[in-house]
Amino acid sequence: MTKLRVLLTNDDGYHAEGLQCLYHTLKTDFEVAVVAPDRERSAVGHGITMHHPLRVTQVLDQHWMVDGTPADCVKIALENLLKDFQPQLIISGINRGPNLGNDVLYSGTVSAALEGSFYNIPSIAASLVEYGKADFTVAAEFIRANMELLLETAAKSIININFPATTSFEGYKFTKLGKRIYENVFEERKDLRGRTYYWMGGEPVGANQEDNSDISAVEEGYISITPLQSDLTNYKLLNALTNS
Repeated sequence: MTKLRVLLTNDDGYHAEGLQCLYHTLKTDFEVAVVAPDRERSAVGHGITMHHPLRVTQVLDQHWMVDGTPADCVKIALENLLKDFQPQLIISGINRGPNLGNDVLYSGTVSAALEGSFYNIPSIAASLVEYGKADFTVAAEFIRANMELLLETAAKSIININFPATTSFEGYKFTKLGKRIYENVFEERKDLRGRTYYWMGGEPVGANQEDNSDISAVEEGYISITPLQSDLTNYKLLNALTNS
């Protein structure tokens, strides 16, 4: 029986624990290739590299590191590196830290999945809602055990999965994007010459979330599965404007 062909990528870098854990969990049951950035590329969004050449380093058979963005990795994998291994599913992750609510617009993890969808390949973004010491094994095992469900859903829409920071999930919910609001986003500092510079950071502040939001789901201990789309057209307004 032919095994499902899976491409793994991420924005945390090739050596990131989440990606490597997912690879080792899936490699027995599926044919798995890895094309990932050579270093962390968090929050690069859907950027692509156009002003300098991309350098590619082969690590193992069907494993490459790319000195580019997550979207670069998917593009070069599908256009060049994996011509003899066309994936049937793309998984971006498992990311360290959440990709919830409007933060998906900044996410390199989600953008890699979006790029995969441009090639009409079912694509998944996966994140663990934990920044510190993280155990990715339970999340990776959930993906392996529920591959049929995830593939069927991803074939209809890009899906964004967020796993709560627990080893005992309440289950999973299909959700909508919530809203993430931050405070103290910029910290002002002075360098040794007295010049002002800024560090971007900030912490999310409480905001009322609808019961079916991705943020509410993970706060309640559920795995959040959110269908996404790349088409940003406001069809309701478009229809109103064209029919007015």
